[in-house]
Amino acid sequence: MFVLFEEAGKYLGGRVLSEAEASAQVELETGKRVKVKTGNIVLRFEKPGPAELIVEARAVAATIDLDLAWEFAPEGEFGFAELAAEYFQDKPTLAQQAAALFGLFEAPHYFRRAGKGRFKKAPAEIVQQALAAIEKKKLVQAQIAEWASELVAGTCPVPVREQLYKILFKPDKNAPEYRAVVEASRASQRPPLELLEKAGAIDSAYQFHWKRFLFENFPKGTAFPPLQAPAITDDLPLADGVQAFSIDDSQTTEIDDALSVQGFGSGTVTVGIHIAAPGLALVPGSAIDQVARQRMSTVYMPGYK
Repeated sequence: MFVLFEEAGKYLGGRVLSEAEASAQVELETGKRVKVKTGNIVLRFEKPGPAELIVEARAVAATIDLDLAWEFAPEGEFGFAELAAEYFQDKPTLAQQAAALFGLFEAPHYFRRAGKGRFKKAPAEIVQQALAAIEKKKLVQAQIAEWASELVAGTCPVPVREQLYKILFKPDKNAPEYRAVVEASRASQRPPLELLEKAGAIDSAYQFHWKRFLFENFPKGTAFPPLQAPAITDDLPLADGVQAFSIDDSQTTEIDDALSVQGFGSGTVTVGIHIAAPGLALVPGSAIDQVARQRMSTVYMPGYK
């Protein structure tokens, strides 16, 4: 006698060598012998052989219209043989029964498992949601394949270019842009960086390293929110006759210190060191104060700050 049984989420077939009340000793096609719980056995048959039955059942299962099977399925809990009788014929063949089992087992969006070889219809709204999700997944996969093909051909799709530094240095491995680069890298047998360079995603080595620096050190960007300079309400003392000079280049935007020299005609010279005092105008807790506390300092680098 042969049996079809479930083992670790798969259906296997084999010849029964011996059987007790709670289990059976089964020999697989490979010659391996396994102990199978009686409750895991879903079909018993004399012929054909297990391998032949599984091949035939798989072929029949591929023809099952799942929407129609869902309509035919009984309400409440049911066994695969019951569905086979409703879907195929009143007395389904062994292959048709096994096909119904495989079809039910491999369509969890239509049928929920209710035990070994037993199932229950999923609610209609759940089926529709699952089908919509499957269709969306297919569209995303098609988009990934299209982008990967473009990358292999030497063209960088705009969405991939826009996510370039995130893909390379802080990737979301579920994002379609990242997956397209991985797929193209495998297909072309090129490292991602070389692949993207060949596809024209990297304009220059300088820009690449500069933007990488910004991406890693300024993940929120370098721009400031629109803020208005606070008004100075206190009367500040003015030094009469003092001319202060800052030592900066012509493009400086932060004149925050200066020097002055003042002679009094008596041989005494006063050297003045003038430092910006933003604290006189900034109110603790204000919007501009919060930005200053978050930024803390200015980062200087060649050509930028």
